[in-house]
Amino acid sequence: MGPANVPRVMRALYRALKPGGVLLVIDHAAQAGSGTRDTETLHRVDPDTIVRAAAGAGFRLESSSALLRNAADDHRLRVFDPAIRWHTDQVMLKFRRPG
Repeated sequence: MGPANVPRVMRALYRALKPGGVLLVIDHAAQAGSGTRDTETLHRVDPDTIVRAAAGAGFRLESSSALLRNAADDHRLRVFDPAIRWHTDQVMLKFRRPG
């Protein structure tokens, strides 16, 4: 698919939503501070990268949930690896387009 361009995706989602619209992001978490380094190899993204890109596009973070978090996932395996598949550490973020 090519290198991840999270800011570009967030800008496109912002334009697609009406004012007041809600965006829910669920994704596999990468190591803190890794940015998009692991998107192509491990299919993971640093949650802070998502939050910064969404804010840069104009979204406001409304809430987050730890429902899909898994502290036992060390973020080093590909999400499709049988050792971790269906048990990855995932981030759930709710954003709103102001207006």
